[in-house]
Amino acid sequence: PVHAPSSVASASAGPSARAGGPCASVVAATPIADVPAACAALWAPYGVTKVPPYDILSEEHVPAAPPVQNMTDGAVSDETAQLWANASNRGSGWYEWAEANDQPEFLLHLLGPAVVGTPQEQTVLSSGGHILQPACNLYPARNSLFKIELQGEHFFAARGLHLTDSYVLVIQTTPGPCSETLVQADGTQQTVLDYSGTTIAFEPGTYRTDPLLGSLWYTDGGGNCQDAGAPAEWCGR
Repeated sequence: PVHAPSSVASASAGPSARAGGPCASVVAATPIADVPAACAALWAPYGVTKVPPYDILSEEHVPAAPPVQNMTDGAVSDETAQLWANASNRGSGWYEWAEANDQPEFLLHLLGPAVVGTPQEQTVLSSGGHILQPACNLYPARNSLFKIELQGEHFFAARGLHLTDSYVLVIQTTPGPCSETLVQADGTQQTVLDYSGTTIAFEPGTYRTDPLLGSLWYTDGGGNCQDAGAPAEWCGR
């Protein structure tokens, strides 16, 4: 999908994204050993071997999330629901960079271990390859925010996910097909179809303000409306 550039990339940004910050001279993905020492000190705790351009989310044209349908019965304000959805989009921008630049340890600062990638994706990254993610895999066409109540807890538990999250973003993808590209270390490419039609998927998580990355929606579980036991309310049934 075509998204207009927005201010979401710079909103609640950490120090690496500031034009006058210690990483301001980093304008392309650069080995961490080759960036200024103050910039390297910021990024070293994130397990990266490369540092992204200081304005990477602007370069990726990370869009603001579409208006959120707030289904929390007033437990969360509309403004907060939108903040969380925008944070999810920002996290997707970091995710895109991490996979395209073979940074598997960095991914764990964005996502829980249970959803950090498929076994096939993890194998590619662990062997020195990288993954190209299209916008259809990163940014939803629609968002809703729900409280995770008893049926949702049972759904995630049945999938081996014993979560402490209170809320879930329920996203509707753009119409498929949508495919990612796995690039092996030797340059061999494989296209993987992620979905063929429109999908409704679940992103349980919590809002975080990372000192370096800015605002994020830390997702630590998943699922979709095709899964057994998916809450009917989340799926519009």
